[in-house]
Amino acid sequence: MESLTDLQRNLLDYRRNLYKPTPVQTVVEWSEANLRLTARQTEHPGPFSTSVRPYTREPMECWKDTSVSEVTLCWGSQTSKTTTLMAGLAWLIANEPSPALWLMPTENLARSFSKSRWLPMLEDSPAMLECFPAEADKITNLEQNFTRSTLTFVGSNSPANLASRPVRVLIADEVDKFAEATAKEADALDLAEQRLKSFSSSKAFMTSTPTVVEGRIWQRFLRGDQRRFYLPCPHCREYIRLEWRQVTWEDHKTEDGKHDLSKIRASAHYVCQLCQGKITDAHKVAALRHGRWIPENPGALPGVRSYHLSSLYSPDRKCTWGHLAVSFIEAKQSMGGLQGFINGNLAEPWEQQDVQQERPETSVEVKLDGGRRYLTADVQAVAPFLWWVCREWKDGNSTLIAAGHADDFAALRRVQIALEVHDMDVGIDSGFNTQAVYDACGAYSTITSNPITYPCGLRYPPEGGLRKPMIIGWLPLKGRETGARFTAQSGTVHPFGLSTSSSMRTDVVQPLLVFDTEHLRDMLSRLRKGDIDREWGVCPTPPVLEAEGAYLANQELYWRHLDSHQLRPVANRAGRIKHVWTKRNQKWPDHLHDCEIMQLAMVMLWNDLVQASET
Repeated sequence: MESLTDLQRNLLDYRRNLYKPTPVQTVVEWSEANLRLTARQTEHPGPFSTSVRPYTREPMECWKDTSVSEVTLCWGSQTSKTTTLMAGLAWLIANEPSPALWLMPTENLARSFSKSRWLPMLEDSPAMLECFPAEADKITNLEQNFTRSTLTFVGSNSPANLASRPVRVLIADEVDKFAEATAKEADALDLAEQRLKSFSSSKAFMTSTPTVVEGRIWQRFLRGDQRRFYLPCPHCREYIRLEWRQVTWEDHKTEDGKHDLSKIRASAHYVCQLCQGKITDAHKVAALRHGRWIPENPGALPGVRSYHLSSLYSPDRKCTWGHLAVSFIEAKQSMGGLQGFINGNLAEPWEQQDVQQERPETSVEVKLDGGRRYLTADVQAVAPFLWWVCREWKDGNSTLIAAGHADDFAALRRVQIALEVHDMDVGIDSGFNTQAVYDACGAYSTITSNPITYPCGLRYPPEGGLRKPMIIGWLPLKGRETGARFTAQSGTVHPFGLSTSSSMRTDVVQPLLVFDTEHLRDMLSRLRKGDIDREWGVCPTPPVLEAEGAYLANQELYWRHLDSHQLRPVANRAGRIKHVWTKRNQKWPDHLHDCEIMQLAMVMLWNDLVQASET
């Protein structure tokens, strides 16, 4: 057989390579082989790698997995969530060319990100340069037309730019910072998701650090299969999830009583929640290589994945146990700082914290001498049937005596006697089971034939004398969300007033205290924040309650009830924004919060919200 010439050999090799099957690479393998990060983007330039952050591998493979339609990354800071998206999108452009849209909070941020991070990565990666068109003007900061795909960057503050842009892949970055919808502009994220309908194999990637429990990213995380990263403990070898409460340190102090941050940083470590073994930063980095994602929501829709990752997992030197401990101590100096720590480092929504670390209400103990106690109760349809709050007031200042729940009105009566509250200082909400409330109030009242004028100036009945005897004692209350204003004989306008109950009793009349819920909710918020020149506090040690069928609520439960409502912006049809109080969600308990509102109605009726110097 004649030997082949060099030309023939080259042709034969070319034909063999031409028909050689393309090697099947995972998204991670392709990214590590083809992408490069230079000093323009990172302090660790070189080939893209997941070896230090192996938790990014599974989310990256979602780009290729045809069974996945939606991915949510609810990750903390310094966890490489954006770099993970960049690598996945680069793989898509090179291997599955498709129209894509990257949505960011603002157009200026999108332009800056594209110019300083995205395009430099492509320009520094030879494999990606092959996707660039010959015409340089086809690649701009916001519009990028590659040889076989297109990519558009849009800001949520410019939703009009989303029109007529069908895309197969959507990346929504930092969704909790997106502009809110108005009467004239729809929600940018909703509009962007509408662009996916033209493709049956569409994918959506959402990422952000969380802000509040109602925020977009947290709700998306709850909607998905809720995957969390578990590491093997180096001591017991059991898989555990890193939790902030397991990070501990020695509370060293300097001579002047301040925290010795350098010693705290050196002593901080993690304690395994199963074996109590000490886990160092070196242990954490080694354990990351063997970590795995575990879904915790079996009821999620198929193909909807959500990943939660706190900064506790980050191998970055700013996320060591010591650095995080110092950051936590420094953040506790202000509520805003603590919220930033919880959102940014723990990747948890602020409102999910049942016990907030710094509260102005608990930091000041209000001491009253000879105050007047009021007891208010909220009636429910299911057990526990009554929630109650007892608060002592004097000269406009107050302190919480106790709060809890009771089995029935008889148990509430025992609470009243135990806490030494006068009959006329008890108020019961009549919004539910109205007639039963009227009957209970009548049972613990006396009968009088004389009209009564309250210290605030309101009179019952408003005019003339009584046509029937009146019962006074326990007082039924009813809130109105739409506002309620009443004028006293002196001309003073109050956000509360007296009406007559619709009790079925025909032998007597019964006064009903009606109040403006929204107004008093605002007042309660201002009292808690210290915006009103009054002291509003909580007794650090509630009294021992000996009342059968009644139970005290701990402070954790009390604060959870009080944090049940928040101000939210609502746009009317004209596009004007108004802030209204709304419940965080339908399952959030708010009964003690309602009792505190009724406390204000009762106190204002008896003029005990006015300081002695103002009378």
